[in-house]
Amino acid sequence: MVMLLALPLWFASCSKDKDGNGEPDVKPNAIEGSWKITGIKANVQIDLGNGTKTNDFFVLMKAIPGTDANALIACLTDSKTTFNGNGSISGTPSPACASADVDDYNPVADKSTWKVDGNKLTITTGGTSEIYDLTIDGSVMKWSTPIEDLNDDGKEDMVTFEFKKA
Repeated sequence: MVMLLALPLWFASCSKDKDGNGEPDVKPNAIEGSWKITGIKANVQIDLGNGTKTNDFFVLMKAIPGTDANALIACLTDSKTTFNGNGSISGTPSPACASADVDDYNPVADKSTWKVDGNKLTITTGGTSEIYDLTIDGSVMKWSTPIEDLNDDGKEDMVTFEFKKA
């Protein structure tokens, strides 16, 4: 009898999988709040041209001659992005954000909007939408999206933006 009564509660506690990818859906309010980028990683190793390889874009930035990589990385990791409950995004840039190159790496612009559907996050900026695969584990959020071939194997690769709750 107790098992019979507990059964509906057990089923109700199971996570839904709206998008059918086998992963429990992310609750939209889990993204609400302020986040800081902690890393940008590729799913493949990228040749730095000096005999070493990395999947870490921060290491890659430091290997590009003529860039102020430390300032660029400080800008990305010190800036705060806030996902508001009304679907809007606001940001607090770091004082280190003097580089125009930062927009090439930051996936979120101030005054964008966001929406979560299953395990997909849609960021819309100026009428253009980008869709990311989304995971949240406690205070860590990751967005993944396809990117051009990074290792010259003829296949599209993936980049993952990693965030930590601010």
